[in-house]
Amino acid sequence: MKTEYITLKETTLTNNCPECYSTDGMILSFKQQKLKSKLLVKTKSNIIESINCNKCETQIYPGQWTLDIERVYNYHKKTIDHKSGSLHFTRLFYTLMLLITVIIVISYLFLLT
Repeated sequence: MKTEYITLKETTLTNNCPECYSTDGMILSFKQQKLKSKLLVKTKSNIIESINCNKCETQIYPGQWTLDIERVYNYHKKTIDHKSGSLHFTRLFYTLMLLITVIIVISYLFLLT
């Protein structure tokens, strides 16, 4: 299965980075995992959120957040459009199901005669 991520929201923060104390370059992103295979496409319902600093190139974990970062995070979390989890089948799946059904019906008809 191939894993992709759907970006629900990505925004630049003006808060100070807890690592390098820079006021620019922090990015808050909300992503949703999407698994693709030849037969199906599955979108998971959980949201992966992360804050990265482009200046010092580190990920800021929730234990390092200041109160200001937490307030901004809570605000942006309320504004995202949460997509529910879903499961979609591809054309290959439907083609294989149709082919298997036709084979079963033909073999059943041959057994009757």
